[in-house]
Amino acid sequence: MKYWLGLLLCLGIVLSMQQSVAAEGSLQVQPLQNEASLQKGERKKGFIDITNPRPVDTKVKLSVAGFKQVDTAGNLSFYDSEQLRAGIMLDYEEYTIPANKTLRLFYIVDGTKLPTGDVFAAIFAQTINESTGSAASSVRIGSLLILTNETPGARQAEITKINAPWLQTGADVHGKVTIKNTAPPSSSSGFFPDVTIGLWPFGQTTSIKGPLVFAGNSREAKFALPSNQLGIYKLTASYGESKKTQWMLVVTGVWRWVALALVTILPVTIFGAVYYLRHRRRTRKERRL
Repeated sequence: MKYWLGLLLCLGIVLSMQQSVAAEGSLQVQPLQNEASLQKGERKKGFIDITNPRPVDTKVKLSVAGFKQVDTAGNLSFYDSEQLRAGIMLDYEEYTIPANKTLRLFYIVDGTKLPTGDVFAAIFAQTINESTGSAASSVRIGSLLILTNETPGARQAEITKINAPWLQTGADVHGKVTIKNTAPPSSSSGFFPDVTIGLWPFGQTTSIKGPLVFAGNSREAKFALPSNQLGIYKLTASYGESKKTQWMLVVTGVWRWVALALVTILPVTIFGAVYYLRHRRRTRKERRL
């Protein structure tokens, strides 16, 4: 019995060590996102770096797929596309990356084989089990390709909400703005809207690049506007003709320390003045007596 228990214990240790080695590190890809614009009939070359941090050689399967947003959080779903595979050609379909090495995978984007307008694709790398030759149970990683082929899709958007604390006391005025891509949901429109943020009066104005938002979807974008101001201000977020505003009390920059000093010193000063006046009146009464 002791023999079998010892054998099972050793087997368990060996298996756990194997799982530990297999799980040690996973494939890494850089960059996570590429953007490019293509003129009519243009071909462009690009690359991504796929790193194998494992202590053993790793065979990977390389593929191209399309993607789309499925909710306001920016989550994506991926789908198979023959047209995207034809228009985005990879150097390899499979490759064995040596231990602790990086594969620079080149690809060519052919605008003549892709749909015109906004094109959304992903290049995936997925480990292959050498014993079974399958990639079914492995995790795949990828790099997003956000392409504009010839004429871009619709760039229609609307500011639907601005949300910022009514009292701003830091080094900047900060908050969140919600922007909706108002193009028809069936259209292949997706872009990064440039939202203008400003304070009125005497405030600063800046432009922020919003997140990727697909047709019919809404996304939130955070903003931080450097500020050194005191008073009531109107915050404005706009895109084109669409605009949302919010009034707020701003005590930022050096003014927050001035306000803190006033809040600290003023009550003491008032208390001292009241005490002095009362003491003076009492002294006068005593002299009259």
